[in-house]
Amino acid sequence: MTLDRGSLAAIFKKNNLLSEYEKQEPVFVWTEIAGELGKVARPKKVQGGSLVLEVPSAAAKQELSFLEEEFLEKLNENLNHSTVDSLKFKMGQFSEEPGSDDEGIDLEEISLSDEEMSKIEEALEETDLEERTRRSLKSLLITQQKKRKARLNQGWHECPACGGVFPDFKCSYCGFDRREVDTA
Repeated sequence: MTLDRGSLAAIFKKNNLLSEYEKQEPVFVWTEIAGELGKVARPKKVQGGSLVLEVPSAAAKQELSFLEEEFLEKLNENLNHSTVDSLKFKMGQFSEEPGSDDEGIDLEEISLSDEEMSKIEEALEETDLEERTRRSLKSLLITQQKKRKARLNQGWHECPACGGVFPDFKCSYCGFDRREVDTA
């Protein structure tokens, strides 16, 4: 479960990092606005007026680029301290995540709940994608959700800042280190 923005800002302020939070606010807001679709695009950093997002494949990069204007509009409507002019989708290391063993995950053995499938369907309904692109993105979302579920079952942790999952103490997507931040 991710923390709400107010809680995140309070944690950063308590640790004398409020100005960094304000600069990187789009990284934290991305998870809020992108929903299920955002699970295939991990926010890395704000660079100039651009939010840099890692995606698992060239297909995901292309499919999500069709939704850039929708994402930008939602993102900027929800930002308090900055604005984003563009999204930069870059190939990331989704399957080569340090500590991951994707070869040991049999995706056919993992089933998604009705609620998980409904979230994916709802996310896709909100888009204006062509049917072929929508099917491809749905397949990608299902695969990513199955990997996420398997990793959480293997003891991985969900990042309270960005919603990513990671095997040890530090989120490799946003850099959140659960050992260093006082959440009390």
